[in-house]
Amino acid sequence: MDYSSYCAKGTTITTSYVSVADEVRLFSIHFKPSHKSNYLPLIFFPGWGSLIDGWQIVLQKMTENFEIYYVESREKGSAHHTKEEVLTIDSLGNDLPYIINNFHLANQEYILFGSSLGATVILDAISNNKVDPFAAILIGPNAEFNAPRYWVWLTWLMPPMFFYFIKPIIKWYMKKKYLDMDTDPAQYTKYARALDAANPARLRRSALNFSKYKIWERLNNFHHKILIFSGSKDIMHEYDQTVKLSKLIQNCELIDMQTNNQTHSIEMVNKLTQYLNKELSGNVQYSNSH
Repeated sequence: MDYSSYCAKGTTITTSYVSVADEVRLFSIHFKPSHKSNYLPLIFFPGWGSLIDGWQIVLQKMTENFEIYYVESREKGSAHHTKEEVLTIDSLGNDLPYIINNFHLANQEYILFGSSLGATVILDAISNNKVDPFAAILIGPNAEFNAPRYWVWLTWLMPPMFFYFIKPIIKWYMKKKYLDMDTDPAQYTKYARALDAANPARLRRSALNFSKYKIWERLNNFHHKILIFSGSKDIMHEYDQTVKLSKLIQNCELIDMQTNNQTHSIEMVNKLTQYLNKELSGNVQYSNSH
């Protein structure tokens, strides 16, 4: 696939597979800007089953100034598994140190950037001292996943092959229950495409495991710089939960972008850059070494 439309002009693009825990290999794209970046390298960990298409505008803007390692997590169809692997928040977090080492970032400062599931995985990994980023930029993280109990039962009972038959029902329910079609219709299009491209078996196993997850009791373990983008009109990512989460983490800043579409916009990238400029200006070690 040609990824030149996902980055700024002149960006060098390299694709590869990263070997991580449990004999799993993750697909990655390295975007290197045409000039030396003034920012720390950034590992980009997208959401549950999400496609790179939903990040095209963001990546085009970010790659003007950021060196980015875009890595697709192990529940996605692009991941190579030698056998049926564990798909939990913990197992996805275990992959992060391998990713960091693979790109030779372990002995230098870096930024972790994650959305939805990716953001939750990053929070969990930091709270368990698996990673030590300069800062974590999170879009719509979840402290828990509040799926209706009957959906969990249905997922547990349903073999993966039935996913193709009930997919239209899932899309309809998602549209009616979790998405604001008047404010942000693009969110439905993005999620519908992700469902179409998902690996049914991995989607099922990960959904069952994620439904049991909570991180509330570990939110006081953070001493890193945390910036959270969320949307008060984004029903899917439970804004009230995000506000509560941000208040429990010290040194955390929350920016309300109103809609999911705005969290995937040039405006979000501009606010991210402003935040990093402020934080990096006070980092003597960074200033002296660059």
